[in-house]
Amino acid sequence: MAESFNENDSDYVDSSVVEAVEVKSSPDGFMIKMRDGRHLRCAHNNPQSGHLPDYAPHPAIVLKMEDETGLLLPIIVLEMPSVLLMAAIRNVQIARPTMYQVVWDMVDKMGYKVKLVRVTKRIHEAYFARLYLTKVDDETEFISFDLRPSDAINIAVRCKVPIQVNKFLAYSDGMKVVESAKPSVQGSSSDGLIFKELDRPSGHSCIETKEFNLVRNMLIAAVEERYRDAGGKMGWHNGGISSLNFDPRGTRRNRMMDLYIIWCWS
Repeated sequence: MAESFNENDSDYVDSSVVEAVEVKSSPDGFMIKMRDGRHLRCAHNNPQSGHLPDYAPHPAIVLKMEDETGLLLPIIVLEMPSVLLMAAIRNVQIARPTMYQVVWDMVDKMGYKVKLVRVTKRIHEAYFARLYLTKVDDETEFISFDLRPSDAINIAVRCKVPIQVNKFLAYSDGMKVVESAKPSVQGSSSDGLIFKELDRPSGHSCIETKEFNLVRNMLIAAVEERYRDAGGKMGWHNGGISSLNFDPRGTRRNRMMDLYIIWCWS
């Protein structure tokens, strides 16, 4: 549905993408690792808004508020959107079209162009963003879509349009840089990577994460033809699988199909 909005809305502040690769929370504060290896130690701008729990380094997209505060808003994301965003910022050419390039092409073919992106709110653990499009031949006509911030920001960087953040969100969840530290000699952050479906302000686990990891581990075990292990990862041991007519002697395709049906049936 067509709609209109004020791109100079005083409730929003312009922001830019910081070349950060991961974030970590600890009792000493909030640490942001930059692409060049530096570490920014940060403190919460509004401690009364809630205590961030301790959690291991996670991939993140970090926005810097382009106002007098200079606050940073870290958003924990999946690793792939973070990597693709850095590639777009550094103008790294990717051989195959990404999802973001496809969306951009589709918008263009439909006679629209990307106008701007806004990070609008946070509900519980998840941030929300909105992508605004305008008609090429009539800039007074707009449509908008809800997106994950990681996807919306990736599109905004490629289309070179503004990224705005709700002011209340920026000031309540934002971080102040305390100091810029040299790189620490610690293990790779890829160890123990946690997959998440939502873009989040913290590393809380959730039911969706557990289900995603369960299915992922099950499929890995099935691909490696460790079918009993795959069943065990779902909580069924020999007796349970047998009771659901799982036959480890069947063809590989049938065994994988059995596992999928068992998972759906649960």
